[in-house]
Amino acid sequence: MLVDYEAMGRRIKMKRRERRMSQQELAKAVQISASYFGNLERGSRVPSIDTLVAIANTLDVGLDFLLADSLTNASSKLSANEIKVLSRYLRDRMAELDYADAEPEEFVSEKYRDEIEY
Repeated sequence: MLVDYEAMGRRIKMKRRERRMSQQELAKAVQISASYFGNLERGSRVPSIDTLVAIANTLDVGLDFLLADSLTNASSKLSANEIKVLSRYLRDRMAELDYADAEPEEFVSEKYRDEIEY
């Protein structure tokens, strides 16, 4: 399967706008010209791996997010930091619900239990 550069450009544009950055600001941050960056967002140019990594790092997203439409086996595994944040969130919500006798295992699927530190 080929890379869907138009879909990738739409994702880049969406994340850039979420971060309230102009094309010029993001282009400068990743050290490419604004016109080249505009072409990337439209899907009419193919970025190098280095440029793609720089864009992903600047937008604080993973390459799998940018390439999602092109991947047949996209990973949805949580990062260690995401697991810690989720674990903290679940622990706090349980405390709010006042389930003093409930065990955390009752609220987390078996699939993720071994990844969460209680």
